[in-house]
Amino acid sequence: MKNVAMTFCIIVVIVFIWVWHHQIQFNDHSRQALFHMKNGELDDAIEAYTQAITHKKYTIFFANEPSAYNNLGQAYLRKGEYEPAIAAFKKTIEMKPDAVQAYVNLATVFLKQNRLDLAIASCQNAIRIAPNSALAHYNLACVYALMGEEKPAIESLKRALDLSTEIRTFAQEESAFDNLRTHPLFPSQ
Repeated sequence: MKNVAMTFCIIVVIVFIWVWHHQIQFNDHSRQALFHMKNGELDDAIEAYTQAITHKKYTIFFANEPSAYNNLGQAYLRKGEYEPAIAAFKKTIEMKPDAVQAYVNLATVFLKQNRLDLAIASCQNAIRIAPNSALAHYNLACVYALMGEEKPAIESLKRALDLSTEIRTFAQEESAFDNLRTHPLFPSQ
């Protein structure tokens, strides 16, 4: 009986150390990735997020947390590698179907690829989940503007501006709105 208890304790300690190791590795790689993202070191960020994801599945607290995939997708998006970005955002949504930011990011990728129907669907999913997502309304305005749909573009942009004044700066620089700048309802400086 004493040997069984001793064996059980050893197994528990080994499992604890194994899980703890992966938790520490996940945390370290996530911090490194964030550092690299902030410094524009996208290849290093992608590698660090990939390593974090490898360790994530063995953690207790973050095994089902999709943020590492969303962050990985953002690194690929910033690098202009759209297919891996799409895969990462879709994995985020698969893990957490109400991940608004993943839908917004997915819409951004589709906008960059000029896949406007998919961008609209992503925006609509984000808005369905979070009606007050300024970036979802902003992306939707970009899609409509690119499609030449003036009225819905202005309406979506107005909604985005009502939700966040920071959107005004984006709108002033957004090339998708070039054909709307003379519209009387287009936001001025």
